[in-house]
Amino acid sequence: MIPLPVSLDSYLARPGSVEPHLQRLFNRNQSLVLFDIGACEGEESIRYLRIFPRARVFAFEPLPANQAIIRANFVRYDVHGAELVPVALSDHPGEAIFHVSAGHPPELFSGEQWNYGNKSSSLLPPAQLGPMHGWIDFPEKITVTCDTLDAFCERSGISHIDFIHMDVQGGEGLVLAGGARMLSHVSAIWLEVANEELYRGQKLRPEIETLLKSHGFRLAAEELRGAEGDQLYVNVRRLQSWGLIARRWLTRIQRAARRRLTFAST
Repeated sequence: MIPLPVSLDSYLARPGSVEPHLQRLFNRNQSLVLFDIGACEGEESIRYLRIFPRARVFAFEPLPANQAIIRANFVRYDVHGAELVPVALSDHPGEAIFHVSAGHPPELFSGEQWNYGNKSSSLLPPAQLGPMHGWIDFPEKITVTCDTLDAFCERSGISHIDFIHMDVQGGEGLVLAGGARMLSHVSAIWLEVANEELYRGQKLRPEIETLLKSHGFRLAAEELRGAEGDQLYVNVRRLQSWGLIARRWLTRIQRAARRRLTFAST
């Protein structure tokens, strides 16, 4: 049974964490190319098109149930600049096993109608036997079609990506490995990172940082939440990136100065 999409109105009304950084990087009227990798219900694709109405968004989502929700949401929210790409991006083309998530948290922090269980599916199996975070199960495995970032861009005639939003539940290393040629032509990447292995074989935050640094990216912003979090990386080859990098360093210097003042006054 395919779940019905729920209203995204309240979710979209709240600014996303990366939104102010993107507005510093890009002009609202630019004709940007955006990749929403692990698009789930299409909520971020819709958000980015509201911020950048002239953008072209490619929404990658391998789970058939989520694909149906994305199509419905694109109609519901009158989306015209986004294209659903029904594949998983990985380090190789072909087919792969996809681990489908399900479950409800004890505290319904986004309301009773929110679909909590469909947001943790992954190409990688869970690292532990018990429920992840105490409530996320993986009761089903399906076969999905995989592609690589490099191959997709070559076939589609895409020579540059302005921004990648990546939420692939532990598969970040696979996506980046499959985009080794294309990464130098990406301006910014916002992706989920983990400090502990939630999915078997996933690259942890220090490995992601090292990998992206080797491709010319620097960390510009982050929002860490214990075991997981999100980070924004910008390509140092792009002139507009240096403003965000400088802003991050200034913030760190100010925080260090405040800590020294607090220590000196005690």
